[in-house]
Amino acid sequence: MISLKTNDWELNNIEAILFDKDGTFIDSHIYWGKIIELRVNAGMKYYNIDKNLFNKLCLSLGYDRNKKCLIPKGPIALLAREAVINSLVEELKKQNIEAQTTIIEEIFKDVHKEFLPQIYDYIKLIDDAKDLFDRLKKTNVKMAVVTSDTKANTEAILEYLGLKKYFSLVIGKDDCTKAKKTGEPALIALEKLGVCANKTISV
Repeated sequence: MISLKTNDWELNNIEAILFDKDGTFIDSHIYWGKIIELRVNAGMKYYNIDKNLFNKLCLSLGYDRNKKCLIPKGPIALLAREAVINSLVEELKKQNIEAQTTIIEEIFKDVHKEFLPQIYDYIKLIDDAKDLFDRLKKTNVKMAVVTSDTKANTEAILEYLGLKKYFSLVIGKDDCTKAKKTGEPALIALEKLGVCANKTISV
């Protein structure tokens, strides 16, 4: 067990820490910003959409191209892919463009395949994250990643960044029947780690 302390609070008897990935130890703005641009560009080509709508469609997915950052309300990096797709479909409807979710889903899949060879150029570890992992590794606290991303993609990113050794478990969206916001993925992680919720914190 460990204790975590700041000048303002203290948490004692901690046996496990569950980490989200995007925005927690991975810089979401760089990674998801590029994916959004590629998705929107592919969608615009498919539906022959005026290029002047590019920024607006990026915003509908949660990326402000002018500020080069994700917007706090998402949906990207916060909600499941289905919600992200629906957000784009709704924005296209506002522009009098009838888009089907099944087609957008296929576009997203194709973009991901094309993006894979260059994916690591856009993955950046948040400053000080590794120092924290190093310090936690010296204790007996258990660490896991619980993310809305796929398990395979998450494990590949951890391997690339040299972080795999820190985590005893990865729970991705394909490990669950419900979205991360429902709490189900965290409960699955607790069960697999063999720890209680009142001795676990989520970052």
